[in-house]
Amino acid sequence: MMNLRYLLPEWVALGVFILLLIAEILKGDVKHPDAQNIRSFCITSLLGSILVCISTLLFLKKTGTAFGDSFIVDPLSAFFKLFFILTLFMMIPISYAFFNKRRERLETFLLILWCTLLGMFFLASANDLFVLFLCIEIITLSFYIMAAYLKHELPSIESGLKYLIIGSLASAFLVFGIALIYAAVGSTNLPVLHQAFVAHPGDRMLVLGMLFIIAGLGFKIGAVPFHLWVPDVYEGAPIPTVAFLSVGSKAAGIFVLLRLLFQVFVLTDSQRALLFSTLSALTMICGNFGALKQTSLKRLLGYSSIAHAGYLLIGFAVGYSGGITGVLYYLLAYAAANLTIFLVMAIVDRHLQSDRIEAYAGLAQRSPILGACFFIALLSLAGVPGTAGFFGKFLILLAAVHGGFLWLTLLGLVGVVVSLYYYLSVVRVIYAEEPAYDEAIPVPLSYRLTLILLVGGIFVLGLFPAPFLLGCYHTAFMLFQTPLS
Repeated sequence: MMNLRYLLPEWVALGVFILLLIAEILKGDVKHPDAQNIRSFCITSLLGSILVCISTLLFLKKTGTAFGDSFIVDPLSAFFKLFFILTLFMMIPISYAFFNKRRERLETFLLILWCTLLGMFFLASANDLFVLFLCIEIITLSFYIMAAYLKHELPSIESGLKYLIIGSLASAFLVFGIALIYAAVGSTNLPVLHQAFVAHPGDRMLVLGMLFIIAGLGFKIGAVPFHLWVPDVYEGAPIPTVAFLSVGSKAAGIFVLLRLLFQVFVLTDSQRALLFSTLSALTMICGNFGALKQTSLKRLLGYSSIAHAGYLLIGFAVGYSGGITGVLYYLLAYAAANLTIFLVMAIVDRHLQSDRIEAYAGLAQRSPILGACFFIALLSLAGVPGTAGFFGKFLILLAAVHGGFLWLTLLGLVGVVVSLYYYLSVVRVIYAEEPAYDEAIPVPLSYRLTLILLVGGIFVLGLFPAPFLLGCYHTAFMLFQTPLS
């Protein structure tokens, strides 16, 4: 019996997508969209995301399968679905701030966001390699469109083409890996594959297929040596696309790695530690030192994203529930800080007309609230005590110490010091340098409330982590205790 009730969050998200699609079709090709219609579209998206969030909460502690075991509901899937929908909720004001008064239509962009969310939701419940691949492709194709969405601006088109080429290469790695595993096992069902890996742990075709899949996922999260696309795509893509790419796409790649590495593939502790500690070290070094000489804020955030991927990979090297708890909490902290930064960038984009770091000179004088929020978010990314980023890094590095990775812990601490330099360099520009224009940057009430919510999340995660830590620990614990059906 197909337990269709397990798909309630997906049904609700699909319903919201169809509703918005019908509204967009009925409106027709309007060259000068009405501001009231745009606000109605955004409000509908916000209300729809709240409904999806509520429907997801209903299955927070449920487990089960549907569609012949190709769809699974468990704590890990519920955690990431909540993460994805909350990210989408924050993406709506970021998108509105950026696309307001632009020629490109915000409504179409929001539809692409909802399509991406559907791919992420089905990805979180995929229990089959083929379904996993289809969901990854839905997400990736949506990002191709979003990266090149500013069709009147050459950098955006260039960004979309670069992402298309690199994304196609990553997809080829995934397809080849899946093909090798299917040739060896004759199935793409994850529980069946787990049994095959247990029965034949040294099978060369299985191991080779696994390595190709890990390489393909390395592209998705921006890990070295699969990271070269990140700064270029971040620099040219629209700000909302970069925000969703840095948070949503990275979380999707982390989710697939968690699902496959700890519930499907069979690696000894020493093999996993060697592979992921090496990847983590190289990624932290490349990301942190690559950011030092950047003059574009989006490129700097691209290298920062690479460095944060390195910290996340420490949890995979450690492996036990403490390491995975750190990974999940780190994702929450990273999302809160990154979305704050990109919301500020979207608000000031029209006034600065540039993503160069020097363009942000004197931002705190032109808008104290934007300068303060930017400052707090950068401190969180750097891992300053009292912020969410500090506690996320603390959990990751503590797990590394307990796992015996003292050298990786020291490297992580060096990375924190290096990141403080380039993050505080941006803070110096915002606070210490004189602005090119004295005109104040207005911040409407809706944006103020969103910023308060995000910055409040940074401090709540940093100062009162207990309930969130408990949820992350429960999810990590169930990852190891609950086998795939």
